[in-house]
Amino acid sequence: MKKILIIYKSNTGFTKKYVDWISERVPCEKIALDEINNHDINDYTIIVYGAGMHAGKIQGLSNFKKIVQKYNHKKIIFFSTGAAPSETEIISQIKKNNFTEDELQDIEFYYFQSGLNYEKMKLSDKAIMKAYSKILELKRDKSNIEKGTQNAISKSHDYSNVEAIEHITEYLSKLLEMPKNQ
Repeated sequence: MKKILIIYKSNTGFTKKYVDWISERVPCEKIALDEINNHDINDYTIIVYGAGMHAGKIQGLSNFKKIVQKYNHKKIIFFSTGAAPSETEIISQIKKNNFTEDELQDIEFYYFQSGLNYEKMKLSDKAIMKAYSKILELKRDKSNIEKGTQNAISKSHDYSNVEAIEHITEYLSKLLEMPKNQ
């Protein structure tokens, strides 16, 4: 019988929210990345990795790739969460920043807009975001993207949407229905 394991890294709670929503719709187990050593990955045929974005990178991804590289017979699906809108250009840049061309041939990737939670951010991350916001505030002749970015990072917000998981849950459900050798 096929089994799904969702491994995630969630610093401010947004990724965990999406993991919980997915697990409500698709039978699976879920664990935080830092608990992976306490779990036997061999028990699962499908592994999902999800994490938030930080400076264009999916958090914990390189660590996750090292852990699962010996499980190349597993079906692995990725998703990330971030404050940026779920637009084709943004998703393409995330893929380019985090995966090689070869990796992109073999993986499924999903992006879910979430938000910012300054109250749960590390002090250093909070300081960087506030400094960037101030730089944008002081800049003259801002583009529409810069204006939107300044507004988006000025305070905590949550754009998480349970409807965003529809495609990944449909895909996972189909994988569970397929014969085991596929």
